[in-house]
Amino acid sequence: MTSSSPGTERAPQQDRSRDSWERALRVGMELFEEGGSAHLTINEVCRRAAISAPSLYARVDGKSGLLAAVHRRWLDQFALTEDELIAQHVRPHATVEHAAAAAARVIIGVFRAHERALKALIERSAYDSSFLQRGSRASQGLVQRLAATLPVDSATATSAVRVVYAENVLRVMYGPSFLADVPETDQQFEIRVVRLAQAVAAVIMDSSVGDIHDDDGLYQ
Repeated sequence: MTSSSPGTERAPQQDRSRDSWERALRVGMELFEEGGSAHLTINEVCRRAAISAPSLYARVDGKSGLLAAVHRRWLDQFALTEDELIAQHVRPHATVEHAAAAAARVIIGVFRAHERALKALIERSAYDSSFLQRGSRASQGLVQRLAATLPVDSATATSAVRVVYAENVLRVMYGPSFLADVPETDQQFEIRVVRLAQAVAAVIMDSSVGDIHDDDGLYQ
């Protein structure tokens, strides 16, 4: 038997095995979204997916391997949603105001579409370094991708996008009333965060602080 790390996923070779593995991954994603990593167990995945435990262990090394595979599949799903929202909102040659609004709406849309899964993944990342590393790479990739759509210097664009990302993380993790006595509706949140992204980009660009020299390559 070939040894492998806990996060290694062994691809099935036969159609029947591929179908079983796909069912297991779909069920694993559902369980993780429903109740986080504690809710995702080998027994429950096998029961819901109608597969045997040995067939699951043939693909991954136990629960840690299954969690890693589920995490990667969720990241793939997030990326598909990002592509759809970017195609919907981002336009070439947009003004700073419109580009910042579009970037904000993409991030808001991703977090809104996958709220429960993202919350579970962020919670897991607090104590699982592999989740943290994969999530960090995916998050930085989205921030950089959206920052590149703003017609300003990279540091200004990245700052505007990061502010939006942070607002969405805070809302997903702690709810709409964490920083306010009266909860923000989804519409109110979107309006405020879009305006915030526009303001951050405009203020940094127009102020003396906006003349940022990225000598250390922090925004590369």
